[in-house]
Amino acid sequence: MSWPIRTRTGSRAGRVRPGADPAARARPARVRTAVRARTAARAGVRALGTLAVAAVAASLVPASPAIAAPPPPCLTSDLALSWAPGGTAVSGGTEPGSSRTAVVSLRNAGTATCMLDGFPKVTLAQGATTENLVDQRSVSHSAVDLEPGASARFTLTFRQGQSGEDGVVEPVTAIVTPPNNTASKNMRWRWGPVAEQESADPPRNFVGPVVPS
Repeated sequence: MSWPIRTRTGSRAGRVRPGADPAARARPARVRTAVRARTAARAGVRALGTLAVAAVAASLVPASPAIAAPPPPCLTSDLALSWAPGGTAVSGGTEPGSSRTAVVSLRNAGTATCMLDGFPKVTLAQGATTENLVDQRSVSHSAVDLEPGASARFTLTFRQGQSGEDGVVEPVTAIVTPPNNTASKNMRWRWGPVAEQESADPPRNFVGPVVPS
């Protein structure tokens, strides 16, 4: 008995698999690329939004004003010292035992603005005999800026003495050292005898701080 022989139409080599289509293979890659592009675009938009918010916030913060540096201390060589009106002292002295005041003017004779802050040092001298005035700490003060030609002042307070008595100095010179300086200038003393400060007594001979004129 013979069986019928079946024949196949076509060959294995001639059949095309669905995955073999290049266009079909490229489609998933294009989808992934598009997704990445959309993700990157969203990230870029978010970054731009963050920068815009930061820029707006920065514009709302007020800028700090620039702080100008204070002028340098006035040098003794740039200051012109003189007796000024306003004190109670009398030329030659009067009324021994009374408390007297004398005012000193300090004029900026330099070419630039400078600053005076604090107490000058003042020594009343009669040859080798001297009387140092103490700082009048009870008087408040602040720095004084002096433009060229401008003046400040300070006040000396002293107890008037009796000429020829013990414990009295008859000054010839007032030696003045401006604040923040080591150099001094001499002024001719014109206010008569001064009772020396006794260590056991309250201060009676003192110098006030520099203040505006």
